[in-house]
Amino acid sequence: MTTRSVAPQLDDIDRSLLHLLQEDADRSHAELAASVGLSAAGMHKRLKHLRQNGYVKKVTAILDRSKLGLDLMCFLKATFRSNLQPENLADLQRCIRELPEILECYTVTGTSDAILKIAVTDHVALRDFLHRLSTQQQAIERVETCIVLEEFKEGTELPLGLLAGQA
Repeated sequence: MTTRSVAPQLDDIDRSLLHLLQEDADRSHAELAASVGLSAAGMHKRLKHLRQNGYVKKVTAILDRSKLGLDLMCFLKATFRSNLQPENLADLQRCIRELPEILECYTVTGTSDAILKIAVTDHVALRDFLHRLSTQQQAIERVETCIVLEEFKEGTELPLGLLAGQA
């Protein structure tokens, strides 16, 4: 579960740095420093501050699913046996850690209790995944599978422009 914490306000340079890192985290410190008008030492201090305060959780590569043969992406709408009881959440969290096909999972409002985003190679792999999901946990009573037909937008960049008034 995600909790909000009170963190120091971000200034324009911090927001610019975060934006540049979201676009391309491979940029050198010198390139980042030049882009925001800081010295190398100032850049190092800013990045350290952003990491230590949790604004940057981790830096990772975004791989091309289709080039790796993970051509089938699905969203699963899961309904729990007893709604959001603590034992259901613990069972679901354990299961999620054990099934690498699950890319993301959220508990939600509405007719479903959770939504899972998964990537598999094909329909046979989806069938096998759904079987393993049903046998490796007791929390989920029902799953509705939505197969992605076409992606119109995929991304990980947060809308930092919405933070412009936060100075």
